[in-house]
Amino acid sequence: MAKTSKRSTHEVTLSPRDTRTLGQLKELADGVVTAADKKRDPHMDIPTRALSNVRYSSTKKILEMGANTTRRQLFNLSQAKSFMQTMLVASGTKQLIEQGKTTSIRGLYYLLKHTIEGTRE
Repeated sequence: MAKTSKRSTHEVTLSPRDTRTLGQLKELADGVVTAADKKRDPHMDIPTRALSNVRYSSTKKILEMGANTTRRQLFNLSQAKSFMQTMLVASGTKQLIEQGKTTSIRGLYYLLKHTIEGTRE
């Protein structure tokens, strides 16, 4: 007789922040799919990580990211790898949120390492 796997059936209650993040991840994926369906270059806009895009919030007393963004495109040779890595991280983040788990950036890196069959990256 074959073994049956026991799956946990408890529901994870999502915080409003988790729900908002899942919505943003879905919008990201839908945008890529829509662009591909229209035979256009899939892209995503990522906040620019540069000193020129940082401002100091005197009320919160912290540095905050500005509104400037950089576009990553799938079919741009210099951006394809970072585009796919971003999509992998989005997928891993979605799985963690749905499971009600958290991890560090390092943990997420090792969780997603070697996820594409037949590649060394």
